[in-house]
Amino acid sequence: MASSYESFGRTNQKARTRAAIKAAAAEFIRRGETPNMLQVAEAALVSKSTAYRYFPSQEALIAEIMLDNAISEDLEAVYTAAKTPGTAAERLEAVIDADHYLVVRHERAFRMAIGVMLTSHLDDELSKIPRRPGNRLRYLAAALNPLEDQLGGERLQKLVMALSLCVGIESMVVMQDICGLTPDEAKALKLWITDALVQAAIRETEAEKS
Repeated sequence: MASSYESFGRTNQKARTRAAIKAAAAEFIRRGETPNMLQVAEAALVSKSTAYRYFPSQEALIAEIMLDNAISEDLEAVYTAAKTPGTAAERLEAVIDADHYLVVRHERAFRMAIGVMLTSHLDDELSKIPRRPGNRLRYLAAALNPLEDQLGGERLQKLVMALSLCVGIESMVVMQDICGLTPDEAKALKLWITDALVQAAIRETEAEKS
């Protein structure tokens, strides 16, 4: 697949660049200033065009920083859940539960931020750089780490990406806005979906070995 499984769990150059841009902008905001993209780029020691490749607008950059500030404590709880002692299934259930709590608690902030963050990829160069943080990929990968030897890296990566549809604000938009489910019903359905996907990946692996 195009991106390596390792990129879900380890800091890479793109993640460092994104973090540097956000840190530079956050320092301006801490001082009570609203920086433009040129100021942020200069403070982060990157070009203005690089800053725009990661954040399509000043508004998108500030929205992500403000969202980070709002959810930081609950997001840390999701990462902690991913390292829960037990089987991959138990760890995954803990992650779904913690992520669901995070999204429901901060739903308004998520909905406001996502409206600013979502922009079309204008060309192939932009499409190579994710326009959103990859937190869900990392904590899902951490939760499923016990299955790596059984499934293999490529299939586990595929499973992580499939499961990413079951967490985050997008999952709640679909389940509440489109399906009309309550938050409790949505969580129960997400748990059912994640278990079905994991079992499907295991069956697929076993079928190949037989």
